[in-house]
Formats: sequence, C-alpha cells, structure tokens
Amino acid sequence: MSTLTATAAQRQALLDLQDLDTEIDRAKAALNRLRTDEEFAQAKKDAADLAEQLAAAEGARREADRDAAEASEKAAATRAHRDRTRNRLHAGGGSHKELEAMMHEAQTLEGLLAEHDQAALEAMQAADAAAGKVTAVQERKAAVEASGRARAAHLKQEGQRITEHGRSLAARRAEAAAGLPAEIVARYEKVRSRNGGIGAGRLEGNRSSASGTPLSPAEIERLRALPEDALAECPETGALLVRV
Repeated sequence: MSTLTATAAQRQALLDLQDLDTEIDRAKAALNRLRTDEEFAQAKKDAADLAEQLAAAEGARREADRDAAEASEKAAATRAHRDRTRNRLHAGGGSHKELEAMMHEAQTLEGLLAEHDQAALEAMQAADAAAGKVTAVQERKAAVEASGRARAAHLKQEGQRITEHGRSLAARRAEAAAGLPAEIVARYEKVRSRNGGIGAGRLEGNRSSASGTPLSPAEIERLRALPEDALAECPETGALLVRV
C-alpha cells in the first residue's frame, strides 16, 4: 500500500476528523443507551404489573362487596323474621303448644341472627380490606407512572441535547473532511470501518494512540525515518499515524 503524504494542516485535520468521529460514536452510543434505558423500561414493566394487580384487586373488591351485601341482606332478613316472631309472641293468643313453638322459633332465630350478624361483619371487614388494597395499588401505580413520565421527560430532553450536539459534530466533521485529500479520507474510512472506529492516531514518543501500546524500537526507528510529510501506519492496527 502506497505511503500517503499530508501537509501539517492536513495532518491536523486528520486528527480532528478522528477526534470528531470518536465523539460522534459516543453520541450515537449515548442515544442508544437512552432508547434502551433500564430505569424507564423497569418503570414501564412495573406499571404494567401494577395494572394487572389493580385489575385483580378491583375484581376481588367487587366480589367482596357482593358477599358483604348478600351477608347483610341475609342478616336483615333473619332479623326481620325474628322481630315478627317476637311480635307474635308478645301479642299472645294461640294455644300453649303454638306459643311454645313460637318461643323455640324465636330462640333459634336469635342464634341464627348472631351467626348472620357475625358473618355480615366479617364480610364487611373483608370488603373494607379489599377496598384498601385497591387504594394501595392505585397509589403505587400512580407513583410508578409519575416516575416513568419524569424519566421519559428527562430522556427526551437528554436525547434532544445529544442530537443537537451530534449535528454540531457532524458539521465540524464535514469541515475537517473537506480539508483532506480524497485518498486520505478513503484510506482513513477503510481502516476505521474494520478497526472498531479507529482510522487515525498519534505517535507520541514510542506509543501509538491507535493501539494504545508502545511500539518496538525497530518500528520507531522505521517510522522516524519516513519523510516529514509522510503519514505513517500503526503496525498493529493499520491506522494512519501522525507523528507529533
């Protein structure tokens, strides 16, 4: 592969191009992180789970309310029956045998009424508990949804900020690329595409910023021997190296 040459301004433009592409890649990665934000995703999942819990709690409340209504009606019917029997008993009349039967019925109804009143009380307590659970789930759901909305607003604002920054970077990148010969840009893009986003770097002392590792003395000597305007290549990554 032929050695490329570049003026001092072009070498700086190449380094600027790499720096800008690195920033653009970071901006893209940041946008991707926003799109897959774990906190927002968890808030959505929690809200969906709570919606299911709320539906189940409301169903349980309706059933508890029906049970409480039925138990109350049953207790009320038994109380009315007992009261009628009492009134007949207090009114007197009838044979001794009939009075004894009414007394027995009244006693039976008293016991039955106590059972029905207790059942009605327990049913009402169960209904109150079911209603309380609905309220608790509603409050938790509202809090999670509010948190999700706040997170979504933050992500939108952050996304807009990053997008604007990305547009600024893209404009600066176009300017940097315009200051370079087409063959240098083509070589840079080719290396960058196969090298994880690194197409150019600096040779500072004995270290290549493209690979992040020091070069051997023999490699350093070879690179230093190149003409001043020549663009070196990182022996490990193939990236264009600007000697500084």
